[in-house]
Amino acid sequence: MTSTEPEQALSTDVLVIVGGPAGTWAAIKAAQAGADVVLADKGYTGASGATASVGTGIWYVDDVPEVREAAMASREALGGFLADRDWMARVLDETHARMDELARIQRYPFPVDTQGRQLRGDLQGPEYMRRQRTRVRRLGVRILDHTPALELLTDADGVVSGARALDRTTGETVRIEAGAVVLAAGGCAFQSKTLGCDVNTGDGALLAVEAGARLSGMEFSNAYAIAPKGTSLTKTAYYSWATFYRADGSVLEGAGSTRGRSVIARALVTEPVYARFDRATPVERRAMRKGQPNTFLVFDRLGIDPFTDLFEITLLAEGTVRGTGGVRIADQDCSTDVPGLYAAGDTATRELICGGFTGGGSHNAAWAASSGSWAGRGAAAFAARRDRPGHGLRAAGCGEDGMPAPHRCRERRPP
Repeated sequence: MTSTEPEQALSTDVLVIVGGPAGTWAAIKAAQAGADVVLADKGYTGASGATASVGTGIWYVDDVPEVREAAMASREALGGFLADRDWMARVLDETHARMDELARIQRYPFPVDTQGRQLRGDLQGPEYMRRQRTRVRRLGVRILDHTPALELLTDADGVVSGARALDRTTGETVRIEAGAVVLAAGGCAFQSKTLGCDVNTGDGALLAVEAGARLSGMEFSNAYAIAPKGTSLTKTAYYSWATFYRADGSVLEGAGSTRGRSVIARALVTEPVYARFDRATPVERRAMRKGQPNTFLVFDRLGIDPFTDLFEITLLAEGTVRGTGGVRIADQDCSTDVPGLYAAGDTATRELICGGFTGGGSHNAAWAASSGSWAGRGAAAFAARRDRPGHGLRAAGCGEDGMPAPHRCRERRPP
């Protein structure tokens, strides 16, 4: 893309694109590895995105062989036995370490059980991401809020070497030259307006493909989430305690939040479907409200007690945010098929741990923390092996003459 607008110029070792859980962990680990890091976010790091809006479970499993075996086995069956055991084990190990770090360093206030043992299977998104932003800043990372990436930059050998972005606060474009780039721009919710997904417009996949990276698992990205009708709240973990009903009050047999979501979809074609969290015990009800309080704000504002009242539900598309597909991962450091480019979180495929079934919140959250950490370290190591790119960079996807390909002729601006 050519432009006559004013342009800032920055240079760094590692550029992280977007600052959700995956992006902030990438920035943290790259900075800890000694890299100079710039984080460019189309929103406001720590306050935008699906996690920051409400909260999530996380696939945190104690390091007990039989417990981990059961956790992996259940995911294998749901995903059609397409997941990779080695990657699943890596994610369980890395997630355990990252949640320990979150508790020790960021002082995240995990709840405790009656024996005083921390319960680390759930995260309150606003608090989690607030602490992530604070940690990133303390490590000296330069955060560029409201600065969406427009295109990646490559050198003459096709190595990804930065990006051009738009500073929405000034209207200027920003040229960021970098030794390596981590794409953690989230997935694509296809503008379904689900809560926190307004920034999930597929930027990462587009940028990666323009640079020559491949996608994987996209056939498993047609993912829908349960939501109270008329709302954008798609946090589905608590529907494990729900019973689903037809309009006449009869139970919708086979319906569920995991294996029975297709039953709900078929019923919704011809009739309304209702739900109620009536399988939760009084103790579980208190824990659920404490675990994800923002989830219940929607119900409270509607005057609904989801434990005793029936409420009408619908299904909302969340695409690759909840689905599996994304940028193909080529190695254990979360590098892609293009040198200098790394992918993490919802931008990357989750086939490796989820197979052909959605990772939901918990597995996707574990993947974000793990892949973000690996990508950050990998990008820092790659940048250290090469000199910072100099002049002569061009937009990814351009022809040999440096001119944009036909589909790029229109000047790009984010919606």
